[in-house]
Amino acid sequence: MSSSVFVVVTVPLVAAFVGWLTNWQALVMIFQPLKFRGVGPIGWQGILPRKALKFADDVGRMLTERLLSPRDLALRLDPAEMEQLLARTLDAETRTLTREAAELIRPGAWDQLPEPLRESIVSQVRAQTSLAARELFDKLQGISDELLDVRALVTRELTGDNTSRLVMMFKRIGNRELKFIEHSGGVFGFVIGLAQAAAWGLFGIWWTMPLVGVVVGLATNWLALQMVFRPQQPTRYLGVVTYQGVFARRQAEIARDYGKIAAEQILTPRNLIRLVTEGAGGERLARLISETVAARLDTEWKKVEPLVPVRVEPEVLARIKQLAAQRIVARIPDVTPELESYIERKLDVARTIEGKLAALPKAEFERVLRGLFEEDELILIIIGGVLGGAVGLVQGLLAMS
Repeated sequence: MSSSVFVVVTVPLVAAFVGWLTNWQALVMIFQPLKFRGVGPIGWQGILPRKALKFADDVGRMLTERLLSPRDLALRLDPAEMEQLLARTLDAETRTLTREAAELIRPGAWDQLPEPLRESIVSQVRAQTSLAARELFDKLQGISDELLDVRALVTRELTGDNTSRLVMMFKRIGNRELKFIEHSGGVFGFVIGLAQAAAWGLFGIWWTMPLVGVVVGLATNWLALQMVFRPQQPTRYLGVVTYQGVFARRQAEIARDYGKIAAEQILTPRNLIRLVTEGAGGERLARLISETVAARLDTEWKKVEPLVPVRVEPEVLARIKQLAAQRIVARIPDVTPELESYIERKLDVARTIEGKLAALPKAEFERVLRGLFEEDELILIIIGGVLGGAVGLVQGLLAMS
C-alpha cells in the first residue's frame, strides 16, 4: 500500500481520535485539577473549582428563588406538632425549673408545700411552657427568611474543603451530557476526517492536514456543546430526523438526581438545624427564646402576683427568666435526633425539588448546567482547535515522508 493510500485510509480514524481526545480533554479541564497546578502564573485549575463560589451561589439562588425558599421550608413545619415533639423533653425540664424558680423566690418554700399543690403548680407551668413553645415556633416561621440563610448554607457545603462535592454534583447531574460530548467528538471527527482524506487525495498538499485538524478540533467541541442544549424542544430536520438537546430531553431524570443530591448532601435536616442553632443563627435563636420566655412570664406573673404572699424583687424575676431560657437552649441537643426525623419527613426535600425542577420552563431549566460551559466555552473550543492542529501537523509531516 502506497503512503498516499495509507494516509487516506488512516486519516478518518486519526481525526476520530483527535475529536474524541479534544472533547475528553476539554471535559477534564472543566473539573480538574481541584487546586491550581503550574509554575507562577502559568498553569491551570479546573473551571468549576476555580469559580466554585460563583457556581455555589448559582445553586443557592436556584434553590431559594425557584425551588424551595426558606419560607417554604418553615411553613411545612407545624408549630403544634413541633411542640408535641418536644413535650417529653419540656415536661422533664419543667419540674426542675419550677423548683429552682420557687427557691429563688423563697428558699425552702417549695419543700414545705403540700404535694397536691406542687403538682398543680407544675401542671400550670407546663401548660405555659407549651404555649411559649408554640409562640416561639410561630415567631421562627415569621423570620424564616432571615434565620434560614440557605444560600450561605449552600456556599459552605459546596466550596472550600467541600469543592469536591460541587464537582461530584455537576458530574452526577450532567453525566450523560458529558459522555455525549466526549463520544460525539469521535463521531464528528470521523466525518470531518473523511473530508480531510478527500482533500488530501485531490490535492496532496501536506498543510491541509493541520488546517483540517484545527477545523476538527474547533467544530467538534462547538457542535457537541450546542447539541447538548439545543434545540430545547423536539425539532424535525430535513423532514427525516427529529432531535432535541440531550439536557432538555432528560429534564425529569435530572430533576430527580438534583433533588436527591440536594436532600442528601446540602439541605439535610442536620445542616438546617445547625443553620438555626449555631453561629449567628444560634445567637438569634437564643435571643428569640429569651424574649418569648420573658414575655410569657411577664403575662402570667401579672395574674398570680397578687396571690404570692412574699414580695418578689425585679432582679429575682429577671434571674428566673434567664434560667428558663438557658434551660430550653441547653436541651436543644437532646431533641435533635427527633427533630431530624420530623424535619426529613415534613420537608421531603428530594421530592419537592424534583417536582418543581421538572416543571420549570426549558429556558430556566437549562441554567442548571449551562453556566458550567458558558464560563469558558470559548477557551474549551480553542483548546480543541490547538490539539487538532497539532495532531494534523504530525499527520502532514508523516504524509510527506
